[in-house]
Amino acid sequence: MDHVIESVLPSSIQRVAGSGNKFVHMAEGNSDFYVNLVPGFKHWDMCGSEAILAARFGIVTDAYSEPLLYNGLDGQHTLQNGIVAAKNKRIIDVAHERISAKLGSTLGECHKLVAKAAEESKRLRKLESNK
Repeated sequence: MDHVIESVLPSSIQRVAGSGNKFVHMAEGNSDFYVNLVPGFKHWDMCGSEAILAARFGIVTDAYSEPLLYNGLDGQHTLQNGIVAAKNKRIIDVAHERISAKLGSTLGECHKLVAKAAEESKRLRKLESNK
């Protein structure tokens, strides 16, 4: 994830605890862009946050530039394709361009790698806990 964040060339990186707080931080004008490609955010952690940011003309998509879907079809009520948010369309477009230029990959391709690594980490933790 760090290489994705660094590829955006941020002027600063702010660590804000809690997924909802990150969106409030952006809605208040304290940050411009947020990305997390790790799958598994719960719907109830994100839907209100997305609504707050959207009310301030922010943009929230998944790593494939698709709207977040809160349909529960996975049975777990989780978002599996990452989260990308920006305070406006220009910023999200610049971020996509910088990521592609620096990494030679789209955010969707980066998400696949991050999701694979997360799944492997989960598998290893499970093996460790079974010892």
